Amino acid sequence: MADDVGTLIDTMRRDAQELEGCPRATQDVELNMRNRGRAIEDAMYGPANPVLTNDDYWEAYAAEFNTTADQARTMRCANCSFFDRSERILRCIEGGLDAQADPELAIEAGELGYCKVWYFKCASQRTCLSWAGEVV
Repeated sequence: MADDVGTLIDTMRRDAQELEGCPRATQDVELNMRNRGRAIEDAMYGPANPVLTNDDYWEAYAAEFNTTADQARTMRCANCSFFDRSERILRCIEGGLDAQADPELAIEAGELGYCKVWYFKCASQRTCLSWAGEVV
């Protein structure tokens, strides 16, 4: 019970911070990596390298949605309703990148956005089990 209350309080704090400015994970690399790791473990965030065929990944992912691998390959972060690439979020991501990196190049290379379910910077060509309908 106490763990549930603690989780609720953490969520409320995070939501309040996001209303005031940038999501914490866009500014805190360690937090972003922890949240990304949770998405990999708990929600099949992947595939690790979307350029590759990844047949095993797409077959397993398709089974979770009771669909075909071909259909599953169309279900990407880029067309998920939880994927945020608004100007505000892109500015947040840019501001949180290491000063040694070229922020625009890094953001565009991965077509980075922000996952509003798992609270991390994610790449448009990946997906997870939280995928929720195409953005129209």
